[in-house]
Amino acid sequence: MSFRLPKFPLLTLFHNPSSKVSTQALSLLRQASVTHKFDIDLIDSTTAAPTHQQVSSIVEYLGGGATGCGQILDTAQGAPKASTVGEVQKILDANPGYLRRPLVVDWNKGKAVIADPASRVNEMVKNVGEEE
Repeated sequence: MSFRLPKFPLLTLFHNPSSKVSTQALSLLRQASVTHKFDIDLIDSTTAAPTHQQVSSIVEYLGGGATGCGQILDTAQGAPKASTVGEVQKILDANPGYLRRPLVVDWNKGKAVIADPASRVNEMVKNVGEEE
């Protein structure tokens, strides 16, 4: 992540470059950023886990509690189930690859979406930059 202040709203994509769906989500984000005017913070989540603060926020954005904890981990890839943010953080610290991807986060609006299918990116970009 850069240290400059973004000119436009910032969406973060936790991305797996070898995943077809994740690559499609990135392509859709790049296309949408031209018309909707937002910057993309691209994080290769196969090698870097989100920070503890990011995990806590993402779980909340995904519905909080057990609901958010259940969505953030990729149990199809062998991730154990977790019911607390602390458990999620321990799991991701040990294996960043267990993060469910592609994951798009709008930190300013407090929203997150698992972009699988990739077309779910559209949920995030349709109102980006608009005041709520």
